[in-house]
Amino acid sequence: MSFTRRQWLATAAAASTGLLSHRAPAAAVLPAAAREHRSLKITAVRITPVALPDPPILYAGGAHGPYFLRNLVEIETNAGLVGISETRGGETLTRALEAAAPSLVGQSPFAFRAFEAALMKASPAAYAGIELACLDLIGRLTGLRLCELLGGPVRDRVEFCSYLFFRYAADHPAVLDDPQLVDARGRGENALDPWGEVLTPEAMAEMAWQFRQKWGFRFHKLKAGVLTPEAEIETLQAMNARFGGVEPLRIDPNACWSVDTAVRVADRLRDLPLDYYEDPVSGQEAMGEVRRRTGLKMSTNMCVTRMSHLPDAVRHQPVDIVLADHHSFGGLTTCQALGTFADAMGWSLSQHSNNHAGVTMAAMIHLGAVVPQLTYASDTHYVWLPEGHDLIVGPNLPIKDGHMRVPDGPGLGVDLDPAKVAVAHERYLRSGMRRRIDAEKMLRFDPNWKRPRY
Repeated sequence: MSFTRRQWLATAAAASTGLLSHRAPAAAVLPAAAREHRSLKITAVRITPVALPDPPILYAGGAHGPYFLRNLVEIETNAGLVGISETRGGETLTRALEAAAPSLVGQSPFAFRAFEAALMKASPAAYAGIELACLDLIGRLTGLRLCELLGGPVRDRVEFCSYLFFRYAADHPAVLDDPQLVDARGRGENALDPWGEVLTPEAMAEMAWQFRQKWGFRFHKLKAGVLTPEAEIETLQAMNARFGGVEPLRIDPNACWSVDTAVRVADRLRDLPLDYYEDPVSGQEAMGEVRRRTGLKMSTNMCVTRMSHLPDAVRHQPVDIVLADHHSFGGLTTCQALGTFADAMGWSLSQHSNNHAGVTMAAMIHLGAVVPQLTYASDTHYVWLPEGHDLIVGPNLPIKDGHMRVPDGPGLGVDLDPAKVAVAHERYLRSGMRRRIDAEKMLRFDPNWKRPRY
């Protein structure tokens, strides 16, 4: 049977009319799971400031301790699911998060990008905390790991370096007599940790070796800017001797040197297996000058810490490696964008760290797993948080052979332990600490201390 053109058009029109007349509403043809996802709403946002034990580790800006501060974020939904995150501490950020919380209620956690503009004005760390909690929530809802939500892992094991600080002993009188100390730590076996005083090149080389034995780190970063530049060169040399001259070293004086000092030190570092030279001087122009004069690989977590810093970095060419920090840049997805920009610039990435607990540790592992350009071993302070003092269910996340595996569970793959959180929040309330005061803490150890400048 053959059809004329007119007959064919008439038949097609009739069929089309029939189909249209029987079409179900769009929402009805969605799978049940998709309909549930579309109806998901935030019902509450809870912010909990906490204080966690911090040993008296040193850097150019002073001394840590006796606690470091963090803000925990929990986002509740009408499905009964809760997403969690951990972001930077301090009362200013606590208030910013608390002020933003009511505006998130009733919103979809899938729409976390819509929260970015307002939260970034308060602080990139505020947005990073909300974004991460939303991503964790979406992961729990879908059963996917956070790294899978972000495009899938390019590696399942993420490498970290030993992050080595000069320090006083955990039972130093200035620690135990601190009026903000409210826990039961004491002397000897009752001290916060067993590392003791580390204020000489030999002591640092020994601690670096012990970190290597305990956690298997293959890369070693010295937090400098504490002793004289000459003593810190001797420290790297002692570490290098202890490692047989084969394990990569890094040095970070937190920009307390002049350009001439940085160039002079660089000449002394050429015989060492230097992985990179981090922030010896302040600012992109000075960093660019040191990079040109020395030819060394330069890294930063000080002069490129926001996406808005990138145009100047194109002009000044200050670095080869950027230490991404999702709290500074404003979220994990922004750090992924940073990776794409790094490709265009010929940069590589690592990760910056400041004191943190296991929720941030998990986030850093997931980020390290999904960013192809993140090829340098990342920093982490996690080793300075004594076992048993984390906020997550179970023991501290393991470090083996210098690597950490992506957690297996959905979302971040870790859960907050309510009892541990309650203790840490009570410690925050009782200690009276509301911000970092590292310079003031340093004056308790040395009343004549001033921020170094060489």
